[in-house]
Amino acid sequence: MMIKDTQKDTFTQPDGSVHIPEGTDFNKLQLENGAEAILTKYSYLQITDSTAISPPVEVIKINGETISTEGNITTISGAAKSGKSAFSGILIAGAIASGEYDGFPGIDIIPNNGKAVLHFDTEQARHKHQKNLNGILRRAQFESCPSYFLSYNIRQETTEDYRLITEKLIEAAHEKFNGVHLVVIDGGADYIRDVNEPNQSNDLVKYFEELAIRFSTSIIIIVHLNPGTEKERGHFGSQLQRKSESVLSIKTQGDISCLEPKFLRSAGKGEIPLIQFMFDKQKDYHVYCGIKPQAETDKDKKRIEELLLLAQKVFAPPLTLAYTEAIESIMKHSQKQVATAKERFKEMKAHKFIIQGDDKNWRLNPDNAEV
Repeated sequence: MMIKDTQKDTFTQPDGSVHIPEGTDFNKLQLENGAEAILTKYSYLQITDSTAISPPVEVIKINGETISTEGNITTISGAAKSGKSAFSGILIAGAIASGEYDGFPGIDIIPNNGKAVLHFDTEQARHKHQKNLNGILRRAQFESCPSYFLSYNIRQETTEDYRLITEKLIEAAHEKFNGVHLVVIDGGADYIRDVNEPNQSNDLVKYFEELAIRFSTSIIIIVHLNPGTEKERGHFGSQLQRKSESVLSIKTQGDISCLEPKFLRSAGKGEIPLIQFMFDKQKDYHVYCGIKPQAETDKDKKRIEELLLLAQKVFAPPLTLAYTEAIESIMKHSQKQVATAKERFKEMKAHKFIIQGDDKNWRLNPDNAEV
């Protein structure tokens, strides 16, 4: 039962809320009712203690902690060849598997129950894409691709068409399979021309976010780090950090990749183990190889910090050094022998703490002045 307020030409319900009939002229109503009309118009956006909200549907959990839910985006970042695509393949395998699959201990992926799982690759050549896909199928114990697993290589298309192609395929899959369980975007930064341009970057992240909300799905976005740093690429990466439900980082040491939690909205980083994995030649895909001790991670960080301090001393601006001069200076400042000094130089170069100029001399990299 609703009571008409004849003075304001609106309808007040018993609970005190105001219902505005369909077809109401909001411009006229705003003039007559002012603030109340505005508050009523946008009341569907308001959250109160009594707002009926369904709990988030979990898609990915690690060690029992929520990593990814429907309606949200999650970021996986790392340097080139660090194992980002390999890790996303584990998530896809878990999502499409109809039973047991060769996953990692502690990582739980909710089964798709017949809903679509989509994968878009903007980086790999078609033959490499297919090789990775076959690894996913073997991991999930499939001999051929199930109909609900849709993997697309869109590298040959123009950047301007990426969004339309992605949206249309998700839309069609949602209709055909009565929903979309998971979407993996391998190469999210390739959807725009300039990852450092704020408007393009913000708009793209909003696009992915709206797709996740519209189709009630979890979207995983894979992105590279800025060279020599632990920061996701450009302004696009910064916006992903702000908007993602979780940001997971893949790091490598030798042949071993390690999954590290970076930013978590629904879990504590201390609750997520540092999962290690490496390529298995017999299985032809990456396999679990244990948990990395936290103390070892702290030790690695300390070593990198010490390496940067050494570089800052050896190549103190405006000083530039030839290779042999650099090795001698490293020996002097570190009290190490020549072999160790050469290793330190290689590490400085690998972390891009130093760069080589046109004069062939080495100098401190101004873009990497801090860890």
